[in-house]
Amino acid sequence: MKMYPISEIFSSIQGEGSFLGCPATFIRFSGCNLNCPWCDTDFSFKKYMTVDEIVSFVEYQKVIITGGEPTLYDLEPLLVKLKELGKIVMLETNGTNPTDKIRHLIDWIVCSPKPEVNWEINERCLFDELKYVVDGQFNPKLHIKEDIKQKYKDKIWLQPESSRFYERAKQAFEMAMKEPYLRVGLQMHKIINVR
Repeated sequence: MKMYPISEIFSSIQGEGSFLGCPATFIRFSGCNLNCPWCDTDFSFKKYMTVDEIVSFVEYQKVIITGGEPTLYDLEPLLVKLKELGKIVMLETNGTNPTDKIRHLIDWIVCSPKPEVNWEINERCLFDELKYVVDGQFNPKLHIKEDIKQKYKDKIWLQPESSRFYERAKQAFEMAMKEPYLRVGLQMHKIINVR
């Protein structure tokens, strides 16, 4: 029986990106292959759960699989079950691992490249939109390749790093004003103080 390391399962609104404001159930996997110094997510291990145990906590049609880094694990059994239940499945990944073999089971993938891998994306990581954390190191002119810029125009979000929110939000604003293909995204769940 397949067991997954889970940090938490909860329901809230999607606070970021194209589905901003939509109610969803979040399945947060524990563990990550990166160690970003400003990471604001507790993805520590809480317990192992089976597919049936996980789906028993799903309350909403939209389901967001996040982490940590969920692509560290064989997601297919969970994804198949969620699709059988008619769920709209979304995945959040740092882009370091392939998603091509599970892409057909996922409705929307958000890729958030990180400075620990110089903002590079695995060539087999397929996705629908990008989210770059504005952290003082990120520079769209240096870190967004021309092919990515052209293919994902208007689906590239800048998210201010939260520990220096106002400073980073201003930087994101200035970047977007210079490069209009970018969008500034704020974490709405943090602004309205919900999980």
